[in-house]
Amino acid sequence: MRFSPIFAGMAVFLAASAASAQSLKSNEILSTVTVQPVSEPNPVAGADGRVHLAYELLVDNPTSLFVRLDKVEAVDEAGRSLFALEADRLAKMMQLYGGSDRMMSPGGTAIVFMDVSLSGSDKLPGKVSARITAFRQHAGPDGKPAPLPADAPVPANYTFTGGATAIGRPAVVVEPPLRGKGWIAANGCCDAVTSHRGATMAVNGLLRVPERFAIDWLKLDADGHVFTGDGTRLESYAYYGAEIYAAADGTVVNLYDDSDEQVPSQPARGITTENIGGNMLVTDIGNGAFAFYAHLQRGSLKVKLGDHVKAGQVIGLLGNTGNSTAPHLHFHVMDGPSPLDANGLPYVFTRFSSQGVLAPGNEDALEQGGEARIEPRLKGEHVNQLPLNDEVVDFE
Repeated sequence: MRFSPIFAGMAVFLAASAASAQSLKSNEILSTVTVQPVSEPNPVAGADGRVHLAYELLVDNPTSLFVRLDKVEAVDEAGRSLFALEADRLAKMMQLYGGSDRMMSPGGTAIVFMDVSLSGSDKLPGKVSARITAFRQHAGPDGKPAPLPADAPVPANYTFTGGATAIGRPAVVVEPPLRGKGWIAANGCCDAVTSHRGATMAVNGLLRVPERFAIDWLKLDADGHVFTGDGTRLESYAYYGAEIYAAADGTVVNLYDDSDEQVPSQPARGITTENIGGNMLVTDIGNGAFAFYAHLQRGSLKVKLGDHVKAGQVIGLLGNTGNSTAPHLHFHVMDGPSPLDANGLPYVFTRFSSQGVLAPGNEDALEQGGEARIEPRLKGEHVNQLPLNDEVVDFE
């Protein structure tokens, strides 16, 4: 029998080490899918007194098999589980592109949104990895999932660990960009896929999550309403035109001031990638962090490109421009000057007090002019923490 040189060398190797040779070692699993973090997680102290690692896992299926994700865990260096998603909870915290009900179709992609929540006294791990438990099937004659053959070289149910990432830098400390009582942290972080948390996008071939820690700030009046009267009129929102304050010292590096006001409670019109943030500005606040203020009133910006601003300085007025259906301030911190071509960074406010959190389902009532129902969870004084989703806070 004749061998090519490369196979001849393999035959010698196999003959010399037959007792220990194998194609895969015990810790090497044919995983079918690949998994990698979009960016490293950055720890942030939440208003619940816990440290949150909010990040995303990109899961790709570059095969002709169907793969169902059954459990996704974050594990430390010793393999200890820090956080787990499974069944319905996993389905709610993932976006599936190709497939349904956690089942990835051949060539499909999924993004899993992780929120590892640690006690304030817990030591942060040096890195975290993803432990995936999954179930695979092949495509039957009709193209639908079918059981693997009995003699398939891989099991249908399996578990593997991958997607390791180091822990990033701590959250940026900033001052509140607003003043007054009753501000709602709408679409905030971290344990639900909101319009911010789920806003993943590809820019120049890179996957970005710019709004990971973004908050839409709306304000309740003294009677607990976001607006009174006609919800399509700007003057019905008492906080429309509220002053916006610089959250940190910095230099203005991006600015837009050509958007007219949208009609509240109506779909936004005329949106492009240029004006999606409405009238806005970005300031470089140092150490690779940039603060973003969006949806301001046209002509209200008090600064121009290149200006240096001081924390607490009025920089504009709250409006309803760009991709907006009600007056609000969109605020977040990111790792670049472009509001879309960046990844979101966590931040904490120097001080705020909390009235509690909106009751589940109360957002719909508020949008119809209803009264806020606030539960006492998270109520109290907070220092150097991030307000969490739907928390109602006072900045005084």
